[in-house]
Amino acid sequence: MSSLMHKLKNSVGYAVRQRTARGLLVALKRALHRLPSRLEEPIRARVLVIAPHADDEVIACGGALLRHRQLGSPTRVVFATDSSAGIQDPAIAQQVRKIRFDESEQVAAAMRFESVVRLDLPDASLVRHEAPLATLLADQIRAFQPDIIYCPFPGDGHADHQACALALADAAVELGWKGSIHGYEVWTALWPNIMVDISDQAEEKERLIRLYASQMADRDYAAGALGLNRYRGLQHRLAYAEAFYACDAHEFKALAGLLNQLVPEVPPSS
Repeated sequence: MSSLMHKLKNSVGYAVRQRTARGLLVALKRALHRLPSRLEEPIRARVLVIAPHADDEVIACGGALLRHRQLGSPTRVVFATDSSAGIQDPAIAQQVRKIRFDESEQVAAAMRFESVVRLDLPDASLVRHEAPLATLLADQIRAFQPDIIYCPFPGDGHADHQACALALADAAVELGWKGSIHGYEVWTALWPNIMVDISDQAEEKERLIRLYASQMADRDYAAGALGLNRYRGLQHRLAYAEAFYACDAHEFKALAGLLNQLVPEVPPSS
């Protein structure tokens, strides 16, 4: 095949794949929006939090976790990555890991988590480790026996977050786990079906996020998270709310599977 024809074929295929992806995402969004979000009162339950990075646990669902704390819910947080920020220089990476470890320990103590597990997979590279991550997450589900799992929504706009969603989906379905997965938002607003009122927890949530001082030096995550929570609260006339997409493991796997179905082929270089 000539180089021109090869490029033409790939460009046409790429365009078709992009249109298909957009169509599926629009259909999915419309389907989910048929389900109005409802206010949900947290209940006492065994709670497992899957956090790709140290700080995701409080940015995404810190308010809900504070409410679970009030109810005495046993809570385990699993940090998937080593918090090295993908830095290649080993000495600098180790310094970053130490700083973020200490910050996460302060947050865990303040939140009174029952346990914290660190999987120490490479930061910024989880997409290359989804299979072992799924195995490790399955081990955590078996060991902790959660009723609720908080995890990034599959469409969250960070590759590590998407890898966590895919790995958790595989693990939960493989185990036949029967609890509820609450997909959360960090980088991309999701299409929620439940909201949790965190009006009374917003101030403490902001304080906890700011304990990650090394992250705050880069950008003001606390302001961003609380701004989103303020916006989410408007729908139910609340001061602040956290939004989630709650579903069972099979539905979560179907949503996560779209990530692989919708990735367009990258045309090879000539």
